[in-house]
Amino acid sequence: MVKIEFDTEKDTANIARHGVGLALGAIIFDDHDVLIVPTIRERDREERYKAIGLIGDKLWTAIHVYRGDVVRFLSVRRSNTSEQRSYHSYSS
Repeated sequence: MVKIEFDTEKDTANIARHGVGLALGAIIFDDHDVLIVPTIRERDREERYKAIGLIGDKLWTAIHVYRGDVVRFLSVRRSNTSEQRSYHSYSS
């Protein structure tokens, strides 16, 4: 199991915006085909990652950073079309 953490205010905001809490992100890592995509936040050049994986029959994306051996979730949402294509291309 992945060690996770998240800010409670971000969790509340994520529930309001996307309908799910940030803890759901940990379940994405249970997908044996999870796709991890490095990204850079432009405004401050922070290195972030997208984890794209199946929960049930739906693709979800978790934006996260690594803090040592802990995954800190910033956002969890349904995957967009581009992320779905990337996942299916990778897992095929």
